[in-house]
Amino acid sequence: MVGSAIDRFRGRVEQRVLTKEPLSSYTSFHIGGPAEYLYTPCGEEDLVCALRAARALGIPTTVLGNGTNVLVSDSGVEGLVVRLMETSLQPVMEKGLVLARAPMPLSSLLEFAILRDLSGLEYLVSIPGTVGGAIFMNAGSFSQAISTHLAYVEVLDRNLEYVLKRHEDVDFDYRYSEFQENGAIILGAAFDLEVGDGATIRSTAGRIRSEKHAKQSWEHPNAGSIFTNPPTTYAGKLIEEAGCKGLQLGRAQVSVKHANFIVNLGGATALDVVCLMDLVVQKVYARFNVRLSPEIRLLGDFSPEAAHASG
Repeated sequence: MVGSAIDRFRGRVEQRVLTKEPLSSYTSFHIGGPAEYLYTPCGEEDLVCALRAARALGIPTTVLGNGTNVLVSDSGVEGLVVRLMETSLQPVMEKGLVLARAPMPLSSLLEFAILRDLSGLEYLVSIPGTVGGAIFMNAGSFSQAISTHLAYVEVLDRNLEYVLKRHEDVDFDYRYSEFQENGAIILGAAFDLEVGDGATIRSTAGRIRSEKHAKQSWEHPNAGSIFTNPPTTYAGKLIEEAGCKGLQLGRAQVSVKHANFIVNLGGATALDVVCLMDLVVQKVYARFNVRLSPEIRLLGDFSPEAAHASG
Protein backbone atom coordinates (compact mmCIF):
# COMPACT_ATOMS: atom_id res chain seq x y z
CA MET A 1 0.00 0.00 0.00
CA VAL A 2 2.73 2.45 0.99
CA GLY A 3 4.79 1.43 -2.04
CA SER A 4 2.15 2.57 -4.52
CA ALA A 5 1.30 5.62 -2.42
CA ILE A 6 4.93 6.75 -2.31
CA ASP A 7 5.07 6.70 -6.10
CA ARG A 8 2.13 9.08 -6.17
CA PHE A 9 3.80 11.16 -3.45
CA ARG A 10 6.92 11.47 -5.60
CA GLY A 11 4.76 12.91 -8.35
CA ARG A 12 3.56 15.69 -6.05
CA VAL A 13 6.86 16.94 -4.61
CA GLU A 14 9.84 18.68 -6.16
CA GLN A 15 12.73 17.22 -4.19
CA ARG A 16 14.07 13.70 -4.53
CA VAL A 17 12.67 11.04 -2.19
CA LEU A 18 15.37 8.73 -0.89
CA THR A 19 14.68 5.04 -0.25
CA LYS A 20 16.19 3.04 2.63
CA GLU A 21 18.34 5.98 3.67
CA PRO A 22 20.41 5.26 6.84
CA LEU A 23 19.27 7.64 9.58
CA SER A 24 22.58 7.22 11.39
CA SER A 25 23.81 9.92 9.00
CA TYR A 26 21.16 12.34 10.28
CA THR A 27 21.50 11.96 14.07
CA SER A 28 24.13 13.23 16.49
CA PHE A 29 24.34 9.71 17.99
CA HIS A 30 25.38 8.34 14.55
CA ILE A 31 23.04 5.44 15.30
CA GLY A 32 19.91 4.22 13.57
CA GLY A 33 18.53 2.02 10.84
CA PRO A 34 17.08 3.28 7.56
CA ALA A 35 14.13 5.49 6.86
CA GLU A 36 11.82 3.59 4.54
CA TYR A 37 11.57 6.89 2.65
CA LEU A 38 13.34 10.18 3.44
CA TYR A 39 12.27 13.55 2.12
CA THR A 40 13.86 16.97 2.74
CA PRO A 41 11.44 19.75 1.73
CA CYS A 42 12.69 22.81 -0.08
CA GLY A 43 11.14 25.59 1.98
CA GLU A 44 8.03 25.92 4.09
CA GLU A 45 5.50 25.87 1.28
CA ASP A 46 7.01 22.64 0.02
CA LEU A 47 6.84 21.21 3.56
CA VAL A 48 3.15 21.95 3.93
CA CYS A 49 2.34 20.53 0.50
CA ALA A 50 4.39 17.40 1.25
CA LEU A 51 2.71 16.80 4.60
CA ARG A 52 -0.75 17.24 3.11
CA ALA A 53 0.11 14.93 0.22
CA ALA A 54 1.38 12.25 2.61
CA ARG A 55 -1.76 12.61 4.73
CA ALA A 56 -4.04 12.33 1.70
CA LEU A 57 -2.19 9.23 0.50
CA GLY A 58 -2.24 7.57 3.92
CA ILE A 59 1.55 7.46 4.28
CA PRO A 60 2.71 7.33 7.92
CA THR A 61 4.97 10.33 8.51
CA THR A 62 7.66 11.17 11.06
CA VAL A 63 9.12 14.67 11.30
CA LEU A 64 12.84 14.88 12.15
CA GLY A 65 14.85 18.02 12.89
CA ASN A 66 18.61 17.97 13.20
CA GLY A 67 18.52 14.65 15.05
CA THR A 68 20.34 15.89 18.16
CA ASN A 69 17.92 14.62 20.80
CA VAL A 70 16.76 11.32 19.31
CA LEU A 71 17.66 7.67 19.21
CA VAL A 72 16.55 5.84 16.07
CA SER A 73 15.93 2.12 16.38
CA ASP A 74 18.19 -0.35 14.61
CA SER A 75 15.27 -1.38 12.41
CA GLY A 76 14.80 2.23 11.28
CA VAL A 77 11.53 4.10 10.76
CA GLU A 78 8.67 2.90 8.61
CA GLY A 79 6.87 5.20 6.20
CA LEU A 80 8.06 8.69 5.32
CA VAL A 81 10.59 10.66 7.36
CA VAL A 82 10.46 14.40 6.63
CA ARG A 83 13.68 16.10 7.65
CA LEU A 84 13.58 19.78 8.60
CA MET A 85 16.98 21.47 8.59
CA GLU A 86 17.87 24.67 6.77
CA THR A 87 21.18 26.36 7.57
CA SER A 88 20.61 29.35 5.28
CA LEU A 89 17.65 30.71 7.24
CA GLN A 90 18.25 33.80 9.37
CA PRO A 91 16.12 35.52 12.04
CA VAL A 92 14.53 38.91 11.46
CA MET A 93 13.29 41.72 13.71
CA GLU A 94 9.67 42.77 13.38
CA LYS A 95 7.74 45.06 15.74
CA GLY A 96 10.23 44.48 18.53
CA LEU A 97 10.12 40.69 18.23
CA VAL A 98 12.76 38.29 16.92
CA LEU A 99 11.19 35.97 14.35
CA ALA A 100 12.74 32.59 13.62
CA ARG A 101 11.67 29.63 11.47
CA ALA A 102 11.61 26.11 12.88
CA PRO A 103 14.30 24.48 10.65
CA MET A 104 16.82 27.21 11.53
CA PRO A 105 19.83 26.16 13.63
CA LEU A 106 19.35 27.31 17.22
CA SER A 107 22.87 28.71 17.10
CA SER A 108 21.79 31.18 14.38
CA LEU A 109 19.04 32.55 16.63
CA LEU A 110 21.45 32.94 19.56
CA GLU A 111 24.10 34.64 17.44
CA PHE A 112 21.49 37.05 16.04
CA ALA A 113 20.31 37.99 19.54
CA ILE A 114 23.75 38.31 21.12
CA LEU A 115 25.11 40.48 18.29
CA ARG A 116 22.20 42.89 18.88
CA ASP A 117 22.63 42.98 22.66
CA LEU A 118 19.32 41.17 23.17
CA SER A 119 19.13 39.23 26.41
CA GLY A 120 17.12 36.14 27.33
CA LEU A 121 18.49 33.32 25.21
CA GLU A 122 22.18 33.31 26.10
CA TYR A 123 21.70 30.35 28.48
CA LEU A 124 20.93 28.19 25.40
CA VAL A 125 24.49 28.38 24.05
CA SER A 126 26.02 25.04 23.06
CA ILE A 127 22.61 23.37 22.79
CA PRO A 128 22.60 21.86 19.28
CA GLY A 129 19.62 21.35 17.02
CA THR A 130 16.97 23.56 15.45
CA VAL A 131 14.70 26.27 16.79
CA GLY A 132 11.68 24.03 16.26
CA GLY A 133 13.32 21.13 18.06
CA ALA A 134 14.25 23.35 21.00
CA ILE A 135 10.66 24.55 21.35
CA PHE A 136 9.31 21.02 20.96
CA MET A 137 11.52 19.83 23.85
CA ASN A 138 11.33 23.15 25.73
CA ALA A 139 15.10 23.02 25.80
CA GLY A 140 17.06 24.93 28.37
CA SER A 141 19.82 24.97 30.93
CA PHE A 142 20.75 26.71 34.17
CA SER A 143 17.09 26.60 35.28
CA GLN A 144 16.00 28.54 32.18
CA ALA A 145 13.91 27.36 29.21
CA ILE A 146 13.39 28.60 25.67
CA SER A 147 9.66 29.02 26.34
CA THR A 148 10.34 31.81 28.88
CA HIS A 149 10.79 34.45 26.19
CA LEU A 150 8.49 32.92 23.58
CA ALA A 151 5.84 35.40 22.38
CA TYR A 152 4.03 33.06 20.01
CA VAL A 153 4.56 29.95 17.94
CA GLU A 154 3.23 29.13 14.47
CA VAL A 155 2.17 25.53 13.91
CA LEU A 156 0.34 23.19 11.63
CA ASP A 157 -2.27 21.56 13.84
CA ARG A 158 -3.22 17.88 13.68
CA ASN A 159 -5.49 18.75 10.72
CA LEU A 160 -2.50 20.42 8.98
CA GLU A 161 -4.11 23.83 9.26
CA TYR A 162 -2.08 26.95 10.14
CA VAL A 163 -2.52 28.15 13.73
CA LEU A 164 -0.78 30.93 15.66
CA LYS A 165 -0.61 30.16 19.37
CA ARG A 166 0.44 32.73 21.91
CA HIS A 167 2.69 31.74 24.77
CA GLU A 168 -0.09 31.78 27.34
CA ASP A 169 -2.12 29.34 25.22
CA VAL A 170 0.61 26.70 25.03
CA ASP A 171 1.25 24.15 27.76
CA PHE A 172 4.96 24.17 28.65
CA ASP A 173 6.74 22.45 31.51
CA TYR A 174 10.24 21.22 32.29
CA ARG A 175 11.52 19.61 29.05
CA TYR A 176 7.92 19.41 27.89
CA SER A 177 5.65 21.13 25.39
CA GLU A 178 2.17 20.13 24.34
CA PHE A 179 3.54 19.59 20.83
CA GLN A 180 5.04 16.30 22.03
CA GLU A 181 1.48 14.99 22.34
CA ASN A 182 -0.92 16.96 20.17
CA GLY A 183 0.55 16.13 16.76
CA ALA A 184 1.14 19.76 15.78
CA ILE A 185 4.20 20.63 13.68
CA ILE A 186 6.11 23.77 14.58
CA LEU A 187 6.75 26.13 11.68
CA GLY A 188 8.23 29.18 13.42
CA ALA A 189 8.21 31.35 16.51
CA ALA A 190 8.60 34.89 17.80
CA PHE A 191 10.68 35.84 20.82
CA ASP A 192 10.28 38.85 23.10
CA LEU A 193 13.81 39.72 24.19
CA GLU A 194 15.11 42.63 26.23
CA VAL A 195 17.90 44.99 25.23
CA GLY A 196 20.71 44.50 27.71
CA ASP A 197 24.35 45.29 28.24
CA GLY A 198 26.21 43.67 25.40
CA ALA A 199 29.37 42.97 27.36
CA THR A 200 27.40 41.26 30.14
CA ILE A 201 25.40 39.16 27.67
CA ARG A 202 28.53 38.00 25.84
CA SER A 203 30.32 37.32 29.11
CA THR A 204 27.40 35.21 30.36
CA ALA A 205 27.22 33.28 27.09
CA GLY A 206 30.96 32.67 27.14
CA ARG A 207 30.92 31.49 30.74
CA ILE A 208 28.05 29.06 30.10
CA ARG A 209 29.73 27.75 26.94
CA SER A 210 32.98 27.16 28.81
CA GLU A 211 31.23 25.41 31.70
CA LYS A 212 29.34 23.10 29.35
CA HIS A 213 32.40 22.21 27.31
CA ALA A 214 34.37 21.50 30.47
CA LYS A 215 31.73 19.21 31.99
CA GLN A 216 30.00 17.59 29.02
CA SER A 217 31.13 14.87 26.63
CA TRP A 218 32.15 16.04 23.17
CA GLU A 219 34.74 13.39 22.29
CA HIS A 220 32.22 10.81 21.07
CA PRO A 221 28.83 10.99 19.30
CA ASN A 222 25.95 11.44 21.74
CA ALA A 223 22.48 12.92 22.08
CA GLY A 224 23.08 15.20 25.03
CA SER A 225 21.34 14.56 28.33
CA ILE A 226 19.71 11.14 28.30
CA PHE A 227 17.42 11.57 31.33
CA THR A 228 15.46 14.50 32.69
CA ASN A 229 16.39 15.80 36.11
CA PRO A 230 14.13 14.60 38.94
CA PRO A 231 12.71 17.31 41.23
CA THR A 232 15.31 18.86 43.57
CA THR A 233 18.30 16.95 42.17
CA TYR A 234 20.25 16.11 39.01
CA ALA A 235 20.06 12.90 37.03
CA GLY A 236 23.82 12.93 36.46
CA LYS A 237 24.48 13.11 40.20
CA LEU A 238 22.23 10.11 40.90
CA ILE A 239 23.73 8.10 38.04
CA GLU A 240 27.27 8.78 39.21
CA GLU A 241 26.49 7.99 42.86
CA ALA A 242 24.78 4.76 41.77
CA GLY A 243 28.13 3.68 40.33
CA CYS A 244 27.14 3.90 36.67
CA LYS A 245 29.80 6.26 35.38
CA GLY A 246 31.82 4.44 32.74
CA LEU A 247 29.33 1.55 32.60
CA GLN A 248 29.40 -0.02 29.14
CA LEU A 249 27.19 -2.33 27.09
CA GLY A 250 28.39 -3.19 23.62
CA ARG A 251 29.83 0.02 22.21
CA ALA A 252 27.58 2.33 24.25
CA GLN A 253 29.03 3.81 27.43
CA VAL A 254 27.85 6.06 30.24
CA SER A 255 30.26 8.93 29.77
CA VAL A 256 33.20 9.04 32.16
CA LYS A 257 32.98 12.83 31.96
CA HIS A 258 29.25 13.46 32.46
CA ALA A 259 27.12 10.64 33.86
CA ASN A 260 23.92 11.85 32.17
CA PHE A 261 25.46 11.37 28.74
CA ILE A 262 25.64 8.05 26.92
CA VAL A 263 28.27 8.05 24.20
CA ASN A 264 28.77 5.99 21.07
CA LEU A 265 32.31 4.64 21.26
CA GLY A 266 32.04 3.64 17.61
CA GLY A 267 29.68 1.07 16.22
CA ALA A 268 27.14 1.25 19.04
CA THR A 269 23.64 0.06 18.22
CA ALA A 270 20.34 1.47 19.41
CA LEU A 271 19.85 -1.77 21.32
CA ASP A 272 23.15 -1.14 23.13
CA VAL A 273 21.89 2.30 24.17
CA VAL A 274 18.40 1.33 25.32
CA CYS A 275 19.71 -1.67 27.28
CA LEU A 276 22.28 0.59 28.94
CA MET A 277 19.54 3.12 29.71
CA ASP A 278 17.43 0.38 31.29
CA LEU A 279 20.37 -0.76 33.40
CA VAL A 280 21.04 2.79 34.61
CA VAL A 281 17.36 3.23 35.52
CA GLN A 282 17.42 -0.02 37.51
CA LYS A 283 20.61 0.86 39.39
CA VAL A 284 19.45 4.38 40.26
CA TYR A 285 16.06 3.09 41.39
CA ALA A 286 17.67 0.40 43.55
CA ARG A 287 19.94 2.96 45.21
CA PHE A 288 17.65 6.00 45.55
CA ASN A 289 14.08 4.76 44.90
CA VAL A 290 13.92 7.34 42.07
CA ARG A 291 12.88 6.27 38.59
CA LEU A 292 14.59 8.28 35.87
CA SER A 293 12.64 9.33 32.77
CA PRO A 294 14.23 9.64 29.32
CA GLU A 295 14.78 13.08 27.84
CA ILE A 296 15.67 11.79 24.39
CA ARG A 297 12.99 10.74 21.91
CA LEU A 298 12.93 7.16 20.68
CA LEU A 299 11.99 6.82 17.01
CA GLY A 300 11.06 3.52 15.40
CA ASP A 301 10.32 0.06 16.72
CA PHE A 302 12.27 -0.93 19.83
CA SER A 303 10.45 -4.21 20.41
CA PRO A 304 12.57 -7.36 20.93
CA GLU A 305 11.18 -8.73 17.65
CA ALA A 306 12.39 -5.68 15.71
CA ALA A 307 15.79 -5.81 17.37
CA HIS A 308 16.15 -9.49 16.47
CA ALA A 309 15.10 -8.85 12.85
CA SER A 310 17.56 -5.95 12.42
CA GLY A 311 20.37 -7.89 14.09
